Amino acid sequence: MSSRIHALRVGLAIGVSLLMMSCAALYQPPPRRIAAKHLTCQTYPRLVDGNLATTGILKVEGVVEKDYMDSGGSGPRRYGDWLEGRFKAEAFIELESLTPVAYIAVHPISTIYRLSVDISPEAFQPGKEYLFQRVRSHKIHRSENGAVIRINIDRQVRTLRVVIAVNRDSSNAQREPLTDKIKVPFQDIVIREIRVYQ
Repeated sequence: MSSRIHALRVGLAIGVSLLMMSCAALYQPPPRRIAAKHLTCQTYPRLVDGNLATTGILKVEGVVEKDYMDSGGSGPRRYGDWLEGRFKAEAFIELESLTPVAYIAVHPISTIYRLSVDISPEAFQPGKEYLFQRVRSHKIHRSENGAVIRINIDRQVRTLRVVIAVNRDSSNAQREPLTDKIKVPFQDIVIREIRVYQ
């Protein structure tokens, strides 16, 4: 009888311990936003100023040139286009120190068709080669009508590189009068804020 009571007490103690551990695992404090004073973005400081009323305008240093290709007289001339520069906008956000980051939230105004994030444990220095690691996801991060984009990071981070593929701005295409070439710029990307959560 006493062995049965002892086994019951041990079982009860184990059950209580497991219940307490599962409750502790379930109760994780929610991620908290890292204050703007701990973030910097040299090129676009308004992206991390903590104010949703301000905007950062990400520009693309690139253009698409459209022109007829030389067929060498063997057939009709074909029209083609070539990229000069880049078709992506990027922003580097640096944290004050190596910090565990849960996720980031991008608050755009522009429609974004493809956004990706790379991370590095090193501080950002212009011109320096970095070992960035892509944050993998099973979905394409996009936003229409200003919807917030959330990207899970769940790693230690010092520098974030946010990369946005942009669309051509055909409404501002210009034809060069002498060569008849057409140059098509890319659309700028407007973002209210990029918030980082620890």
